Amino acid sequence: MPTVLVERRAAAGDPAAELDSVSSDHHHGVLLALRHLAALGHDSVVLAARRDTWTAMTVRSGYPEACRALGLTARPVIDIDDPATAPEAVARQLAEAAGEGVRAALVHNDQDAIQLPALLRARGLSVPEDLALISYDDVFAALGAPPLTAVAPPKRAVGAAAVDLLLRRLRHGHTLPVHRLELLPELKVRASCGGTASA
Repeated sequence: MPTVLVERRAAAGDPAAELDSVSSDHHHGVLLALRHLAALGHDSVVLAARRDTWTAMTVRSGYPEACRALGLTARPVIDIDDPATAPEAVARQLAEAAGEGVRAALVHNDQDAIQLPALLRARGLSVPEDLALISYDDVFAALGAPPLTAVAPPKRAVGAAAVDLLLRRLRHGHTLPVHRLELLPELKVRASCGGTASA
C-alpha cells in the first residue's frame, strides 16, 4: 500500500525507512532561531522543549548542533514533561538561567511559550528587555503579549508535498525512487526578541 510519512523519519534499518517521507527541517529551524539571537548579541541561548513528538526530539537534537555551528554556549535543556504544570516550572528555570546571565530562550512549542511572558513578569523579568524569547511552531505565537518571534515550519507545504508524492507513487509505483523531502522553516520576527519586527 503506498504510504508517505509526514513529519516523521524512520530509523535506519527500520523497514519504514524505505518509505517516502516529507518533513520540515527542524535542525534548520533551530539554527534560524539561534542565528537570530546570536545576531542580537546573545552568546548563550537556553532551550525548553517537550519530548513527546518526533518534532520535539528533532528540535532537541538540533540545539547542540546549532550551538556548535554558531559558537554559542549550550545549556542543559529544560524539559517540558507535563503541559499542565510545565509553564510555571519553565518560568522558574528560565529565571534561574537569567540569574546566571542567560538572556535568550527558544521554547518548543507555542502553547508553552505564550504563557511565559506573564509568568516571567511575576518573577521580575520582562520579555524582551530581560529575556529574548523565540517560540517554535508559530501556530498562535503572534497572539502573545508581546507577540512572539517564532520558527514557522511550512506545515501547509509539507502536507501539499506529501499528497503530491502519494499521487505520484500511485501513478508510478516502484519505478519512482524513494523520496525523502525536507522543507525549510522560516523565522517570523516579532517583538519578543527586541530588534526590529518584520511579521
